[in-house]
Amino acid sequence: MAQSRIAIIGTGLIGTSIGLGLMSRKDRGYEVVGVDRDRSNSRQAKKMGALDREAGSLEEAAEGTGLVIIAIPVMAARQILQNIVPYLPPGAIITDVCSTKSDIMRWAAEFLPETIHFVGGHPMAGKETSGPANASADLFRGATWAVTPSPRADEQAVAVVLGLVESLGATPLYIDPAEHDQYAAAVSHVPLLASVALFRMIRDSQGWEDASLLSGPGFRDLTRLASGDPMMSRDIMTTNREAVLHWLGRLQNELNTIRAAFDAGNDALLDLFSSTQLDRDAFITNPPQRRVPEGVAPPSAQDSIGRLFVGGLYDRLKEAQTRPAAKSDDAGLKRKLGIRDEEP
Repeated sequence: MAQSRIAIIGTGLIGTSIGLGLMSRKDRGYEVVGVDRDRSNSRQAKKMGALDREAGSLEEAAEGTGLVIIAIPVMAARQILQNIVPYLPPGAIITDVCSTKSDIMRWAAEFLPETIHFVGGHPMAGKETSGPANASADLFRGATWAVTPSPRADEQAVAVVLGLVESLGATPLYIDPAEHDQYAAAVSHVPLLASVALFRMIRDSQGWEDASLLSGPGFRDLTRLASGDPMMSRDIMTTNREAVLHWLGRLQNELNTIRAAFDAGNDALLDLFSSTQLDRDAFITNPPQRRVPEGVAPPSAQDSIGRLFVGGLYDRLKEAQTRPAAKSDDAGLKRKLGIRDEEP
């Protein structure tokens, strides 16, 4: 069956991990094909058992494919969306795992015809070490996977992507692309910048040699994100500039609050540490619950993936058609985040 093929574009850490998860399913009725501009990556992914077959080109990977997973840095994904269309059969589904969503959703709307269904995605999982050698079939287990369907994606396309997510052990979260980018900037992108800043601060100091000998798990944990893929990091900041700068400013305000506590004395420092400890412990002990759209039953991964390209994957997902197009209430979102519009 030609359309029982899944194509993974990009066989680095995330793409290879997805392949390992898909290949591990005993009930699978699909072929997993991978393509990477670095052929050594796709060869290694194939050797690891993440692919049935390597493809030598985008055309070979996309031809007759029912589901395409774009697993490359977001700026490179734009070119893929432009180039892949002639090779895809009508009804094909495209999803992605890029770290920002607003730009890629806009590109999908611009470049893809109505016969191709795009469902944006972003797994909140990864490692500081990139490349297929660090991939794992369990990488996404227990992770949140943001899902941002395009207005043109039909309900079967959404169902397939939800089945993919749950088959990999992740929990899907419906979210508006702009809202995703704002909050991902806070919990993922600014922590990356903080990691870079902390390492550079100490590495560039005259006392680096002695300081490095004193560095323990705390320093290594806090700076591990600085070892991430530089190209991916650049693309994240380029495509989410406004949100990152907003949260970076709030981080600077928090550092000023800490400095003020030093000036205020020991009691102020104790209050700051105590209140923060209580808040974080409450977050860890009682993590936020999954947000499911009203009227939408969570899909069964077994049903969805087991019959990936067969009609009637599961009950109709009303949300796929009734949820408004991926637009954000910029004013409302800014109020929620405490962003003030500048005075004219």
